[in-house]
Amino acid sequence: MIPEGMRDVLPPESGQLRAIETALCRRFEAYGYGEVRTPWLEYAETLEVAGDDTLEAGYRIHDQQGHQIMLRTDMTVPVARLAAARYRDKPLPLRFYYVAPSIRPWAPQRSQDGEFVQAGVELLGLRSPQADAECVTLLCDGLAALDLRGFRVALGTVAFYTALVDSLGLADDDRGKLLEALADRDYPLLESIAGKADVSDEVLRALWRTLELSGTRDGLTQARKLASSDAMEEAIEHLVEVRDLVADAGFGDAVAFDFGLLQDLSYYSGVIFEAYAPGVGLPIASGGRYDGLLGRFDWDIPGVGFAIALDRLQEALEEAGAAPAAAPATLVFAGGLEEPARAAELRRAGWAVATVSEDADPVARPFLRRKGGSYSLDLTGGDTVTGGWRDILRALERR
Repeated sequence: MIPEGMRDVLPPESGQLRAIETALCRRFEAYGYGEVRTPWLEYAETLEVAGDDTLEAGYRIHDQQGHQIMLRTDMTVPVARLAAARYRDKPLPLRFYYVAPSIRPWAPQRSQDGEFVQAGVELLGLRSPQADAECVTLLCDGLAALDLRGFRVALGTVAFYTALVDSLGLADDDRGKLLEALADRDYPLLESIAGKADVSDEVLRALWRTLELSGTRDGLTQARKLASSDAMEEAIEHLVEVRDLVADAGFGDAVAFDFGLLQDLSYYSGVIFEAYAPGVGLPIASGGRYDGLLGRFDWDIPGVGFAIALDRLQEALEEAGAAPAAAPATLVFAGGLEEPARAAELRRAGWAVATVSEDADPVARPFLRRKGGSYSLDLTGGDTVTGGWRDILRALERR
């Protein structure tokens, strides 16, 4: 038995996941990102600094000194902590990537696993459409490198909603509650907060209309009509520039605006995006700009990044018929335990070799058996080759 929300990963799925991770890491490195690895355990105050209920709802223990420790619930916050602690004297921008699991309490009603592995990047120190576009482009590039056909990336912006709410002149408490209700799409709560804060019906209708822009073909035009402040117009033009830069990089067909897009995590502050794939009902990746997060570690620099959910990506690749090969075929060598030099020669030739005793029964092809001074090789296609060692090597070379 294992805890709810956790799972064992067995071959060949584990090999497929490793191949996916390797392909993504190569693309991340091609853009100049370096790998970081943060500990499973963080001080609770580190994860609480984001001020997000989802990240604070983690498993907690106490160390021998009485400090409260949490299993990490997120990777962006630990990377921000690492950067603020270790890289203040380094030139900006900083580019990091990771492949790592996080742990949260299992919440099937929110489609949240207890343990989930993500491959992601963080670009720190640049506040510009170009930086946002680099992350969206890298996401598209990584998915394309895995031959994932038909994926789409939705582009939205938290800044548009924030500017709209800021125009209401609400008290800080009401402002925070209203933004949280928007993110949760809790319409009754949104209406209640707006009513108590004496928000006009006209502004409330604008909020409803903004939320309804999700997925509409003319969302950009409608968003521009709804823009009632310079900040809202700037958020729209910033998003348009990001889209255009991604298109220049060759992924214009994969991206589209979604002004109804909102993220669960509260640290996002500007452009946000999600990736979808045919046959998978949940986003396979998400990300965005989080300019205020590092300031909570007393280093006020901007940031943007994304994370790919590897299990969902694997599901998408299987749906598309593009799942990578888990591993090369393993050649079972009966008698190889007694002939380690022969087994080593096969491995140097590029074969994965599992050695078993001479009297072992065949379990799968390809299967090689030593018979006195000769050998018998049962190939995957059904053919059998017998003869001396050189005959076997020539047969394997042809495969």
